[in-house]
Amino acid sequence: MATEHAVAEQLRRRMLTDIGSGTLPPGARLGSERELAEHYGVSRGTLRQVLSQLEEAGLVRRVAGRTGGTFITHGKVEHDLTKVVGVPAYLARQGYAAGTRVVSTRMGVADTMTQRALQLPAGSLVLDVRRLRLADGKPFSLDHARMPAERFPGLLEMSLGGSIYELLESEFDVVPADAEEIIEVVNATEEEAALLSVTAGDALLGITRTTYDKDGVPIEFSHDLFRSDRTQIMMRTPGRGLRGVPSDQAHFARISSLPESS
Repeated sequence: MATEHAVAEQLRRRMLTDIGSGTLPPGARLGSERELAEHYGVSRGTLRQVLSQLEEAGLVRRVAGRTGGTFITHGKVEHDLTKVVGVPAYLARQGYAAGTRVVSTRMGVADTMTQRALQLPAGSLVLDVRRLRLADGKPFSLDHARMPAERFPGLLEMSLGGSIYELLESEFDVVPADAEEIIEVVNATEEEAALLSVTAGDALLGITRTTYDKDGVPIEFSHDLFRSDRTQIMMRTPGRGLRGVPSDQAHFARISSLPESS
């Protein structure tokens, strides 16, 4: 006989499959607890347990009152690596309410890695901005961007709650043209976990990005951390049959192995 834990896990997987397949689409109102328990063949206690897990993961939301109920929220946020756009733009495009909390801003001397990425002389100053991104009011990513201070004077005094890319274009006439991004899985530190509302040691998607202007000059070096339970990566890779796209303009992914730590 299956244990209560096994039954709950089976139900969780079934509901995740229904959500992922569109059987339970975003915005759909679930039936009553009695109807759901009968549909899935489980007890109401098991159903409540699984619904609580899904709510904690941000996949459903409960609304109190006569017109309330349990609703399917959006699934994972899709991060498209084939386009250089700000976080608010792609969140809005997917129907999320985007929010930002500025964690810290400062001007300082570029460290060796930042200096190399931004192709700056030793001792150059950079603008350092850390921001917590929210999707539907819940933490989604922790962004850490560094930009040449000499090229973007006064940027830190501007409103940084929206897209920095839009600020660079409107205030400095600089348009991000392309970017190089490296993706890796990292473990959340105590500070990162507290900001992202996860547990220390949880897996995060880390994306290190160098963004260039139309002349190929680097304008931003960033390291962004995404909650792995709320994010999926999308890439579009042309095959041999794609015509009309020069090979040097095609999107591609390069995967390389990391040396083992000693």
